[in-house]
Amino acid sequence: MIRDEEKYIQAVEFRKRGFTYSEIAKICGISKGTASAWLSKKAFSKKVKQDNVKQAARDNVKRIALLNKARSSERKTRYAEAVRSAATEFKHYKTAPLFVAGLMLYISHGDMSDSSRIRLTTQNKDAHRIFIRFLKEYCGVENKQIAFWVLLYDGMNEQSEMKWWSRQSKFPIAHFGKTQFIQQKSNKKILHHGTGNTIIGDTVLKMKLICWIELMSKEL
Repeated sequence: MIRDEEKYIQAVEFRKRGFTYSEIAKICGISKGTASAWLSKKAFSKKVKQDNVKQAARDNVKRIALLNKARSSERKTRYAEAVRSAATEFKHYKTAPLFVAGLMLYISHGDMSDSSRIRLTTQNKDAHRIFIRFLKEYCGVENKQIAFWVLLYDGMNEQSEMKWWSRQSKFPIAHFGKTQFIQQKSNKKILHHGTGNTIIGDTVLKMKLICWIELMSKEL
């Protein structure tokens, strides 16, 4: 038996129009539990629930699309600003030995294909030491942003090689990533200390670095 017939009739009408139990409870001045008890077993109410679920899914897709659009616009603004600032900074940095050295090292040993990651790969210890200094001084990078890992051949002592790379590159061993191992091919020259990899995952910094390299190439 329904005690408040008027509220019950209102609840039924609002449910038929697609309102949720929470919305009906607020409008009719009843609890959500009461709204559910009155309406949940109604055939039309079950259909409304299904329709609401579908609508919520559609709304969520639209929300995600709008969010992605906003993020895309924000990224484009950040990237454009990075290119503009890179051009301005280049004018001030282009005669600095460390700046030029950092760019030349990346031209020689850097990954140019990945748009979101700076990666210098070489067996040369001094190249890593200089490039890390370049990153800190001209890119504002801190040790915690840098990933450094070593590629070694099977059988090489990981701990001693990591200590060697840390001493030579002046980069803290505490920030080293996981060492990778490969098999030594008999016809290949032995790398006494393996190959070092200096990596930073930052799309904006990578854009600036590429921009600096392009500007330097035009200057030469």
